[in-house]
Amino acid sequence: MACSGKNLLKNGGFTRGIAPWTGTRIRRMKNLLRPGDYSLYMSAMPKLPAALKQTVSGPFERGCAYYLYFRLLNVTPPSNRAEIYATVAYLDKNRRIINSTPLLVRPPRRTKSWYPYFSIVPTPPRGTAMLSVVFLLASGTLFVDYISIASHKV
Repeated sequence: MACSGKNLLKNGGFTRGIAPWTGTRIRRMKNLLRPGDYSLYMSAMPKLPAALKQTVSGPFERGCAYYLYFRLLNVTPPSNRAEIYATVAYLDKNRRIINSTPLLVRPPRRTKSWYPYFSIVPTPPRGTAMLSVVFLLASGTLFVDYISIASHKV
């Protein structure tokens, strides 16, 4: 079976606001490094993480792995360290987690460039009705942008 490579997420570049993304301690802001572009600002405080999520319904391509792509710009003050978890979860029709693939990222300290990241997510298990992408910023201040999840040949 051919894998389409089609991005399942909507508005991963935040060009049309934040929707359909939801979360806490997030804000759409102008991209610091690219005029005319927008990114999502996330800021965590002690015991107050920032969260960003989007859930999409199937069907999903069988026999394909999914790749989660995103990029980060770390603007955390030098006295702290940024730590973000990016997770893709497969959910059943009752929104219960069937399987999840977490990724812990500790981006380079304050720099003047975006860093791209990706995680390979296994083929959706039987009974998968939805896919959820969640970013949980445990500490630090980051910009996140160009989020996509797309199928690729295994």
